[in-house]
Amino acid sequence: MTEIKIAITDNEIASCWEAISVLRPMLKRENFVSQIQDLQKEGYHLLYIQEKDKKTVAIAGYRIYTMLYCGKMLYLDDLSTLEEYRGKGYASQLLNHLKAIALENNCVSIQLDSGPTRTTAHKLYFKEDFTISAYHFHKKIE
Repeated sequence: MTEIKIAITDNEIASCWEAISVLRPMLKRENFVSQIQDLQKEGYHLLYIQEKDKKTVAIAGYRIYTMLYCGKMLYLDDLSTLEEYRGKGYASQLLNHLKAIALENNCVSIQLDSGPTRTTAHKLYFKEDFTISAYHFHKKIE
């Protein structure tokens, strides 16, 4: 099993850039570390997996909070693996690690949103026993 680490230092956070930019191409590299640090102040945690050469190949960003409709949950904001490293089980390892974190924190569920075109990710979520339980609506405020 590959070691799963938590990104805390600037260098650890910066090492996650390539993996997260695959999922979030709208982000800018020059703002990335400070954006993660701002999220961390709000309870966000960034996990990562590195290959033997110290290249970060997969990440998971999450937070834990409670909502009236579902109770305490672990919300998975971000899950991404570099394309050339997909199929090696990194995402499943991260999901299993997140399940352990959720249980340690007395969460009743793990929840996430996924874009409708991300069918490969959906296959993974179904394989990992996730179900579709809601529509997610949003409205831009201008």
